[in-house]
Amino acid sequence: MNKFKENITNQAVKEQDGKIVQTDDAIKKAGDFTFFINKESLNKLMPPLIMGVAVMTVYISLSHFHIKSLREREELRKELSELRSEYISAKSNLMKRSNQSEVAKRLETEGIKELRTPPKIIKGEDKQ
Repeated sequence: MNKFKENITNQAVKEQDGKIVQTDDAIKKAGDFTFFINKESLNKLMPPLIMGVAVMTVYISLSHFHIKSLREREELRKELSELRSEYISAKSNLMKRSNQSEVAKRLETEGIKELRTPPKIIKGEDKQ
């Protein structure tokens, strides 16, 4: 591996081309890379790490909020369906109780009977 670095360095020095020198530096940096983090590189990595943690926290909290709102929406939908069916049954019950025959049956228990003959019209004298 060291021979490879020496050959690349020699070629870069010989040609002195801007592009070759830049690629040579990039190759050297890639060759010197280690997975161990020291204090200097940790100080450089802290702001992006804190930002990443903050973004993940916001993302997780928003997903929990969204799931909670979906559950509440579904519960409200079920409650609305239940109330609608209750309204329809109460309305049909009221319509049934307001029929003339049903009203007559309820009033019969109180002693009021339904008229079977049409009402008579009483004509009064005109005062002209």
